Amino acid sequence: LDDDEKIEKVFKPQKTKLYLSSFFGITMATIFFVIMGIIGVLVPEEGYEPEPIYVLIPIGCYVLILLFTWLFTAIYYKNLFYAYTNKRVIIRSGIFGVDYKSLDMGMIGAVNVYVSLLDKLLRKDTGSVTFGSMASPMVTEKGSSAYKFGHIVMPYETCKEVKAAIDKFKNTKK
Repeated sequence: LDDDEKIEKVFKPQKTKLYLSSFFGITMATIFFVIMGIIGVLVPEEGYEPEPIYVLIPIGCYVLILLFTWLFTAIYYKNLFYAYTNKRVIIRSGIFGVDYKSLDMGMIGAVNVYVSLLDKLLRKDTGSVTFGSMASPMVTEKGSSAYKFGHIVMPYETCKEVKAAIDKFKNTKK
């Protein structure tokens, strides 16, 4: 932090939502390959008789991928914090090390709240707040951006708090 900078508030993502979104993403990405592997074993080429045990190979690969996903998500969650100060928003994350991203409040031109279907199904009042600037614009209406407070509780209230801090910062700079 700068000498005249102070942390206003720190956020931690909702753990259940972070884990479920990681597992859902991995499941959707690997399900095609698992199904194709099983079909390849159950419907072999003509003249080839595979052993039924080979059906377990794609399933085992999927379970192994889920275990690695769980491990990396646990490490990622431990290092993941969101904060805003009187000067900028800060995202602390990382798996193999701790990384920091910050965006000066004077640069923020857009703030977006996105609540996904998974957020609604979990009924945990979670969502994501994204920040856009000229240097890192939001790409879609879902708010894809390099600066995102993902899986946080009460995203609308968080958005109001951060917008009030942004307005306060911009008014003091005038």
